[in-house]
Amino acid sequence: MAERNANGQFADGHEKLGGRAPGTPNTTTSAVRDAILKAFEKIGSASWLESLAESDPRTFAVLLAKLVPTEQKLSADDGGPVVVIRDYTGRKPSA
Repeated sequence: MAERNANGQFADGHEKLGGRAPGTPNTTTSAVRDAILKAFEKIGSASWLESLAESDPRTFAVLLAKLVPTEQKLSADDGGPVVVIRDYTGRKPSA
């Protein structure tokens, strides 16, 4: 049986017991994602997005922003330093 501290919690450094293995996808998230994609395909996919862009550009822009990476990591092929670029403002960086 695993060691516990005075509060009944597992002691520091105990062996992990149960739970999902690292990297195992959450089945609920996968199921919801699949359902959304099926509904999206049913309503016309690209044509629906085009009509959304015309009728509600703000919502379309929010959806588009979800697809654009907010962080990018760059490094030289020779193992040089990793540079992380983050820009949430849209402004040009100052010198």
